Amino acid sequence: MVVCHQTPRLFSRSLRSVRAVILAGSMLPLAAGHARAAEGQMVGGQFALKGVVTQTVGPNGATGQPATVLSFSDDEVKKITAGHHSAALLFQTSSDWANAVTAGAEDELKLLGIAVAGLSNSNYSASDQAHAVQTILAKKPSGIIVWPVNPDELRPALQKADDQGVKLALISNMPSGFRQGQDYVGLVGDDLYSMGQKTAAGLAKAIGDEGDVGYLYFDANAYVVNQRDAAFRTTIERDFPKIKIAAVQGFSDPQRVFQIASAMILQHPTLKAIYVPWSEPAAGALQAIRAAHRTDIAVATMDLSNTVAVSLVQNGAIKTLVIDDPYSIGKSLAAEIGYSLINKPVPAYIQVPAIAVTRDSLLDAYARSYHTQPPPEVAQALNK
Repeated sequence: MVVCHQTPRLFSRSLRSVRAVILAGSMLPLAAGHARAAEGQMVGGQFALKGVVTQTVGPNGATGQPATVLSFSDDEVKKITAGHHSAALLFQTSSDWANAVTAGAEDELKLLGIAVAGLSNSNYSASDQAHAVQTILAKKPSGIIVWPVNPDELRPALQKADDQGVKLALISNMPSGFRQGQDYVGLVGDDLYSMGQKTAAGLAKAIGDEGDVGYLYFDANAYVVNQRDAAFRTTIERDFPKIKIAAVQGFSDPQRVFQIASAMILQHPTLKAIYVPWSEPAAGALQAIRAAHRTDIAVATMDLSNTVAVSLVQNGAIKTLVIDDPYSIGKSLAAEIGYSLINKPVPAYIQVPAIAVTRDSLLDAYARSYHTQPPPEVAQALNK
């Protein structure tokens, strides 16, 4: 994305502390309860188990467009800056991914002359996130970037913000029934099909295209994760007939994955690999594999964290890692706020690409997608 023709700065952040800003949201929204039927369609864990994904389709059927379509002229930037606007970032949780999104958003907001009104982390609590929205509204921000924990539970708070004229840019998910251009300005996510497809292909390669695998899916209403899970399962079932998904288990709390994966390994001793939707619960699966002394089990997952990066580098259980571009996601969200402030039409769905990461490409992944240097433990592992 071109904005003022400046090159983004390179960050050295490791779970940076949240300053006095209000952040509440995440690529992995946790919803209370299990799958719910919405408008006659499968959602949540039900979709992860039975949905078929062969291409990426954004919410409400929107076609994804690359982040590069978002740009501003010098006059547009001056117009936005002259408005003395502010925006808040409300995230679900703190993570390396969230830090990279924050970095991209802050860089773009700075280029547009938009002040950061607040940043908060709701720690996967939908009620805390709703309270964060209420709190930040007292500061009268021009816009809010939200990573919804439970979109439908957050709906009343977001509707109140919209009613007050606050521009809403959403990460990955939205309340059911929300309409782009009326209730929110835009939504940014990744190429969901490609994320799942590349993870499946990598896992298959790691186990020689045959054998039993475990499928840990996210059993909550989280559009992006549900789509990625289903894309992984669809690809395995369609393209790899000699691979059998022999063990299936959902989870809604990433902290419980150690126990779930441990039981799966015990009950299915023939497993050659386990799929886990993203890096935080993948850490629990890695712990379970170590506890079971099963060095023969591979793990395939998405999104970058120190734990999965070290395992990949050290030839540990992580054999397949696919990431998106969180820095570009952050910049795109901030740009959507900027577009809306000057009544410039916002694309319905901005989509960043899926990137398969190897040991050799890990440094580039940190620089390109996270705009940071790898943390010391990862750098040390690379140098061994």
